[in-house]
Amino acid sequence: MPKSAPFLTRRQFSAGLASLPLSLAAGSLLQGAELRPLDFPQDPAAGIREGWTIALFPDTQNYAKYAKNQAHFDRMCRWVEEHLDAWRIGLVMHEGDFVEQNNIAEGGGRGFGDQNSESQWTSAKRALRRLEDKVPTIYATGNHDYGQRIAESRETQFNDYFPLGGNKLISDGQGGGALIEMSENAFGQKTLENAAYELKLPGGRKLLVVSLEWGPRRESVAWAKQLVERPEYADHTGILLVHDFLTPQSIRDGQDGNRKRPGNPHTYQTGKEGNTHDGEDLWQALVREAPQFQMVLNGHEMGKHVGRRTDPNKSGDAVHQMLFNAQGLGGGSDERGNGGDGWLRLLTFEPDGVTLTVRTFSPLKLDAGVSPWWQHDDWSFVLPLKPV
Repeated sequence: MPKSAPFLTRRQFSAGLASLPLSLAAGSLLQGAELRPLDFPQDPAAGIREGWTIALFPDTQNYAKYAKNQAHFDRMCRWVEEHLDAWRIGLVMHEGDFVEQNNIAEGGGRGFGDQNSESQWTSAKRALRRLEDKVPTIYATGNHDYGQRIAESRETQFNDYFPLGGNKLISDGQGGGALIEMSENAFGQKTLENAAYELKLPGGRKLLVVSLEWGPRRESVAWAKQLVERPEYADHTGILLVHDFLTPQSIRDGQDGNRKRPGNPHTYQTGKEGNTHDGEDLWQALVREAPQFQMVLNGHEMGKHVGRRTDPNKSGDAVHQMLFNAQGLGGGSDERGNGGDGWLRLLTFEPDGVTLTVRTFSPLKLDAGVSPWWQHDDWSFVLPLKPV
């Protein structure tokens, strides 16, 4: 496994490890990059003085599928809404699995929820509606968002609840907004299931964000590849948002050659005919080939809920790959759980232009009067970025 890029925790910084060499490969991998210490504001409401932040939601189906948990996701969205300015939040992302079942008329039963699909989709939309029209929102779709219960087909209600025009900061209907282009879904319709966005950050950094459907089809990947190859995006920082990519073992899904592992897109009905991509497929076909991609963000996988690795792309530049999925926390995925303990991530592009600070935060923990920060190395860390 290639060595990971450096990260700094408070413990490492206090021990004097303020500078770690970046030793992925030769080339433009920011050799000897100096990283700032990772700090956790004692008062989260105070936010940050400088920088630009992405608020990232992991899989949220365990909030949606139980009536008792739906308010927790709303609380998470409300906290982000109330702190857009304090944390300089310029983008909100969701990694997919808005619901447990895409299209059932009654609750799924023991362990699978007490809410039908209409209630689940409605609760997800109601929570995220707090943010739409106030900040750009970019969504990936997960396996639970398709079929009847779990990816039996490519049919989804996602587009009914999150259509084009649902957020005027994405598309205002008059050519304005962050949206660049959409690609066709499995039914020939151009939707936000596969879409590309452009955002401009303070300091001159330009983001190119590509979000792809669950287990992306060949057509979707080919569209994304030709888009990122366009000369007008050559100087952009690319982020791929997709439901499945990295596993809790910090290897890409399928990297070990096992496409029969539970959870791999090839094992679902949507992938039975081979027209799908897992993490390793996407790395080889898209991410490794495109010099713009510096980050891949995904959910889906459980286990220890997080994973990360950094590899050089074909050009020798670092690509940070991060799994974040808290759905099994807070008591588990069944009726005993609270949906995921309210964990979300704040990814801050620091004003120095070469640092990304990743903090994991929970409004539910804050409300409970305990530390709202997950300070373990796997959950909060600092990463180097290629300069603008």
